[in-house]
Amino acid sequence: MKRVIILGGSGFIGGHLAKRLKEENCHVRIADIKDHEFWDHQEICHEFIKCDLTDARAVDLVITEGADEVYQLAADMGGAGYIFTGDNDANVMHNSALINLHVAKECVVKKVKKIFYSSSACIYPEFNQLDPDKPNCAESSAYPAQPDSEYGWEKLFSERMFLAFSRNYNLNVRIARFHNIFGARGIWQGGKKRLRLL
Repeated sequence: MKRVIILGGSGFIGGHLAKRLKEENCHVRIADIKDHEFWDHQEICHEFIKCDLTDARAVDLVITEGADEVYQLAADMGGAGYIFTGDNDANVMHNSALINLHVAKECVVKKVKKIFYSSSACIYPEFNQLDPDKPNCAESSAYPAQPDSEYGWEKLFSERMFLAFSRNYNLNVRIARFHNIFGARGIWQGGKKRLRLL
């Protein structure tokens, strides 16, 4: 049975991912700072660890030796009302960077087979996103870098950090840049929503 760990698994993306992987007979462990707001844990995972992933000891506890896949969705995030005011920039950058630094190191130490990192379209230059009918989000448009927020800068840093771990420590990394994800069982009102996910 494939052993999967989903960091930030109580969020919108993480919950749907966990449910799908459990249905595909994977052993699913979720770690998050909060409970899922729409599903009971037993519906979407085999194990749930409530913890703060900015703490290296929590990451050490959650990531097990030789796990098949780790999905790193955890971040200090709470929607545009939290990200774009500027009032939370220090926490967004510090907390998310800490999580990613701990996760990358622990995945190497524990010999995790694959890691997926969830980045964001916020890494693209703001001027590329001003025309809603023709946003330029081609891979080549990410540089020269000018992300639209401090959240975007942290995501870009973490992409580069995971890729450096891939080069230097043979960590098998995959990265995706999500764009305005929404749907059923998603929270859409309010600023900070007590979430630790993209």
